[in-house]
Amino acid sequence: MLSKQAIRQTMRMQLREVTPVACAALVAKLKHVAVSWHPNQAVALYGGLRGEPDLLTDFLPWLIQSGHRAVLFAIEHDQLIPKQISSSADLIRSANGVFVPALNCPSLQITDLDIILVPGLAFNPHTGDRLGRGGGYYDRLLAHPACQARRIALAHEFQLISEIPHEPHDQRVHEILTGSATYTPLG
Repeated sequence: MLSKQAIRQTMRMQLREVTPVACAALVAKLKHVAVSWHPNQAVALYGGLRGEPDLLTDFLPWLIQSGHRAVLFAIEHDQLIPKQISSSADLIRSANGVFVPALNCPSLQITDLDIILVPGLAFNPHTGDRLGRGGGYYDRLLAHPACQARRIALAHEFQLISEIPHEPHDQRVHEILTGSATYTPLG
C-alpha cells in the first residue's frame, strides 16, 4: 500500500491536468443529485483550489435559488467554523488559496449542517475512506459528536483508489459522486 504522502503527491500532479470540462461534469452530477434533497438544507461548500470542481461560480447560486442555505467554513484556531453565505460577494480568498466567508457572515452551529461537501485528494469507493490534504481540518470537523450531516465527496475517476491508509482519526464519507457514477460505501 502506498503511503499517504505518496498518494498525495500523485493526486496533486494529476489534479494539475484536470480540465474545466471535467470539473463542470462533477458540478452537473451534483446538481442532478441535489434536486432530490429535502427543502431548506444547510449545505457546506468548499472551493478555490486547482482541479477541484467550481462549486462557487455555478453551484452556489443554483443552490440558493433552489431554496437551500449555503455554508462555507472559516478557519479559527485549527477548527472549521460554519458560516452562512448568501452569494459569492460573501467570499474572500485565504492565504492558502481557498475561499472562506467574510468576517460579517453569520456563524452556524455544527448541528445546523445537513450536508457537507467534503474535499479530498483520494477516496475509496468501497469503504468511504478519504485522503485529505494533510491539515486534518475536515477530520476534526467530521469527528465532532454534534456533526450528523451527510458527507458527500466529488471526485474525478482517477481519485478513486482501492487502498488508502486509514488511521483512527481519519473520517469517512457517506457518498462519492463522479461524473459517471455514485458510490454509497456507508449506505
